[in-house]
Amino acid sequence: MKSTNSYDVIVIGGGTAGISAALSAARTGAKTLLAEATYLLGGLASAGLVTYYLPLCDGDGTQLCRGIAEELLLLAVSEGSESPIPEAWRRGGTKAERRKKRYEAQFNPYMFAFLAERLLSENGVDILYGGMLSKTHKNKQGNKIVKIDVTTRAETLSFTAKSFVDCTGDATLCAYAGEDTALSERGNVLAAWYYETRGGEYMLNMRGSKDNVYSSPLGEEKTFVGLGAEELSRVTKISHETVLNDFLKNGEVSRTHALAAVSMIPQVRMTRRLCGAANLRKSDDGKLISASAGTFGSWKSRGPAYELPMGALYGRKIKNLFAAGRCVSVEDDEMWDIARVIPVCAVTGEAAGVMAALYGDTGEIEPEKVQSPLVSRGVKVHIEDCRKEKNE
Repeated sequence: MKSTNSYDVIVIGGGTAGISAALSAARTGAKTLLAEATYLLGGLASAGLVTYYLPLCDGDGTQLCRGIAEELLLLAVSEGSESPIPEAWRRGGTKAERRKKRYEAQFNPYMFAFLAERLLSENGVDILYGGMLSKTHKNKQGNKIVKIDVTTRAETLSFTAKSFVDCTGDATLCAYAGEDTALSERGNVLAAWYYETRGGEYMLNMRGSKDNVYSSPLGEEKTFVGLGAEELSRVTKISHETVLNDFLKNGEVSRTHALAAVSMIPQVRMTRRLCGAANLRKSDDGKLISASAGTFGSWKSRGPAYELPMGALYGRKIKNLFAAGRCVSVEDDEMWDIARVIPVCAVTGEAAGVMAALYGDTGEIEPEKVQSPLVSRGVKVHIEDCRKEKNE
């Protein structure tokens, strides 16, 4: 790469949201770069071992998440799965049959990462691994990003673009650019997930603060913010010790008992988010939003259905900056917990990718022009459209 590289759209962060945003922008005709700080795509879904692709449906038999959200689920299980998509969803079952089991699956983290990398390359997305965002440069008015610096192991690279998408999960690009952000009030609890092989079985063990045995490994604090290096270093060491002790309860390492995989990144869920032009709100369950860019449900309960307001994907200060995934704008932590999961990250990523490809100024956004390419790809932008499709 040159010392300064120019793109139409630059996506920072290669988790599910970043994969979706970059793929969406490229398919909308934009020259696109995806910059990932590590050397593996997928974020928590791969390096974090959060291998549950939670429901694409409302729990009442209606599919809500479409487009790239469904494409990535099918991709993740295309070469096999740890827990397959239920038969009623694979074979077009009736609504009554689909009520029994939700549209979800458990996938292999590394297959997902590698297949996503292949898909992005096939769609012309440039991928920069090992690139850590280090600085943003704004125009004289201070309302647009004109250039970013990305630090690698050997050098600092500069990139220019018409639009940028923050898919860092921590709203890092938003914070660097001076956009309004907010921290989670709830914070994060310890997570110590790992894969173990035992007796010929390959299994995911989910340990952490919600387990009785590990109810207070953080001492009196019990929760943590998940942004500072010192704090994350301390929590990571506790997580490692938790994994080690739990694994050794089942015996020492042998040919039939191995510690197969551990999380390579902090397993944080909610840290910092955008304060956007609009919010995702729990009270909007079932409501029509004219400027909607997609639909999604709740992984926590059956029934709720939400439309995605475009304004939740951009702020009020930086006109060429969008956000997707875990750092979109929400009303409170309760809604944040609903919106942070893989299928919703994919829905927000696809929408942000289209907007970034079409617009270099959020003040110029015309909802119908954003909705048109999304609908052409099979996305349902309104709940009513989802429920009309299959009622038997």
